[in-house]
Amino acid sequence: MEMCGILYLEVKKLSKKFKYNDKEKLKNKELDILMNEWISELSKNPEPISNGDKTKTTPSDCFAKDGFFPRYYEQKRKVVFICRETRLIGGYDFRNTTKEFFENFNNNNSFWRHILYIMYGIKTEGKYSFEEIPTALEILNEMYTNNNFGFATINISKYSNDDKNNWQTNIVLANRFLKDSNLDKTNFFQKELELLNPDIIITANLWEHGLFNEEYLDLCLPKTNFSKGKNVIYDGKSVAEYGKYNLNGRDIDYIDLYHFSAKKSDKYCYYNPVMKILFPKK
Repeated sequence: MEMCGILYLEVKKLSKKFKYNDKEKLKNKELDILMNEWISELSKNPEPISNGDKTKTTPSDCFAKDGFFPRYYEQKRKVVFICRETRLIGGYDFRNTTKEFFENFNNNNSFWRHILYIMYGIKTEGKYSFEEIPTALEILNEMYTNNNFGFATINISKYSNDDKNNWQTNIVLANRFLKDSNLDKTNFFQKELELLNPDIIITANLWEHGLFNEEYLDLCLPKTNFSKGKNVIYDGKSVAEYGKYNLNGRDIDYIDLYHFSAKKSDKYCYYNPVMKILFPKK
């Protein structure tokens, strides 16, 4: 089974943060209010949570806030990557831990490498072949230099999987998060998407058999909001599915790929399919 979730260095002290402008700070306040309301709803279930760390048993202990990186709202095409769960950061904001992780980044990290390659291609509108693009580390360094990351990464389950010995998605934990969120009462996930207002959504094989309870997943990303998808084929196998997703009456591009941590071809399973879908004439 593919490794799931976002891979992090365990962070003991979080002192470094991304630099947001005034507009972004206001958006972050809105997101923070939403996340706190979400935690309040989750806290209505008093049963202790088991996320792999015995010292973390409450929603506030296990919840990892997420959202957008600097210059997101200035992009021509705002991209939201939707992942499964975070790792080893219960109680923290994953953007802060990501900054710590980026500062120790190397090109061997498949999760972020895939995302960085895709973002480079989207920002440059697919004009470069895969062989022409910089390394993931070079792309990341340019983002730092310009303080222009320009994408958002959020998770279906915001309970961090903090089991140091199991890197597979904690299905029980994730489905408890979704159940206790009571999304049929207040759809926090949809509210988060509305605040981010993306032009493109890219997901990480969320519908893999036996992963999330489909009833809960359908509340996050309702089937009725999707147009009929099409497949991108490589070497006789489907490597991506794409179509349109209706968000607040606006049809936006939707792409489902392999999980971002999967040991798959950077070129044929991530970069090329996305460029083919978004920039077919390039």
